[in-house]
Amino acid sequence: MTRRPWTHGNRVIGFDPVKRRVWVGGQRVHHGATGVLLAALGAALVAHDWKDRPFWFARGAQDGVTR
Repeated sequence: MTRRPWTHGNRVIGFDPVKRRVWVGGQRVHHGATGVLLAALGAALVAHDWKDRPFWFARGAQDGVTR
């Protein structure tokens, strides 16, 4: 079995928190590309939850949220 260079993750996404390195599909993502990758992931999450935007900054525990 081949040892992977990352300590957390799977074959698709890997992360080494000690060295602060990210791998995607076995290829290391370098410097600025990591930021772009994380920004794209954040944008995808925002787009996915766009319908919930009235609740993003609502005060309180938001226990009564219905969807």
